[in-house]
Amino acid sequence: MRALVLLSGGLDSAVALWWAQRAGHDIVPLTYRYKGRPVREARAARDLADRAGLHLIEADLPFLAEPADAPLVHERSRVARDAPRGYIPARNAIFYATAAYYAELLACDIIVGGHHAEDAARFPDATPSFFERFERIVQDGLWSPDEGPPHGPSLVMPLIALTKLEVVALGRELGVPMALAWSCYEDGEAPCGACPSCTERHGVAAEALAL
Repeated sequence: MRALVLLSGGLDSAVALWWAQRAGHDIVPLTYRYKGRPVREARAARDLADRAGLHLIEADLPFLAEPADAPLVHERSRVARDAPRGYIPARNAIFYATAAYYAELLACDIIVGGHHAEDAARFPDATPSFFERFERIVQDGLWSPDEGPPHGPSLVMPLIALTKLEVVALGRELGVPMALAWSCYEDGEAPCGACPSCTERHGVAAEALAL
């Protein structure tokens, strides 16, 4: 089976990539370039793809940005005032629609994402029900050469039932080079230690040491 794997450069997507390799899939890794994305995160995606022996596709989404960085945001927009750090409007809808475009062109049977249970608890566009609905929309939007049922790539979320701690444990089991991943909103020689992603990773590390 041919799998398009979304590879952000973070730990979760790295584990999803190695999961797809263990499953024996023919893998095409895909990442995105957009305004404000940490350079270190993009480098991590390339490093992980290289370590896996895969050619990384880097797709440009030049319009995509957090509200603070978006040139067209209106001052009355509530997201300009109240959006949490790291929020990008319709982010997963855009990412997975773009992934479906590439999956169709590259004859991929599935699209693999690295969302886990704690993502689903925090973000409405990272829940199983969101991905189930989105998969149907994608299939309805793809050309079919006959009058048969809708076709198109399935969305596969192998980590969706796992906690972050369980994702880390799976990464160790799979031999994921976790040191190559970048889970920080900022650029620098080392993670900032203060952003939500760093806080989550530090909490998981502390929990793992307590076991």
